[in-house]
Amino acid sequence: MKKKPVLVLWIMVFISILTLPFLGKQHFKRYLPGTVFMSILIALESIVAEKYKWWAIYKKIPPYFVNEFAFIVGPFFAGSLWILRLTYGRFYLYFLLNAFVDAMFVYPVFTVFERIGIFEMKKMNRQQLFGLFLIKALLMYGFQGLWEKVFRNRSQKKSNGTTTQESEKERPYAISTAE
Repeated sequence: MKKKPVLVLWIMVFISILTLPFLGKQHFKRYLPGTVFMSILIALESIVAEKYKWWAIYKKIPPYFVNEFAFIVGPFFAGSLWILRLTYGRFYLYFLLNAFVDAMFVYPVFTVFERIGIFEMKKMNRQQLFGLFLIKALLMYGFQGLWEKVFRNRSQKKSNGTTTQESEKERPYAISTAE
């Protein structure tokens, strides 16, 4: 495995992308704005991280203009869509699931990627990276909420004449009465 870290990155990207058809077209379109916002934010963060040497990425896949490209188009993109799909509208669940997934990346997955030579931390430690992930999760949730408040409700009112209160009652995922 030590000789094939780029192969690991490609597999990570393809597996992440292969999960997207199971998301559903409607949910993909609904949560795409928050996910694209987060992808752009991570790309900008990559530039800052390189300048201040927060971490170093040794193995990359094309295009090389952003060091974290494999992570942005792979697990971060698909993961953001799935987390929003499963938890949007229930903030505490969203935050807990995001914290769990981020902790899994920062600790066990990070260790594996460091051992096979994909990246390593420089001036930022794992706890700081975890905190950065949580801040980005809050920003994504806030952006998605703002997007839905401004654009989605406006288009729903035009299409079916519902009021804002009726559209707010709609939940993104079926919830049983036991919850």
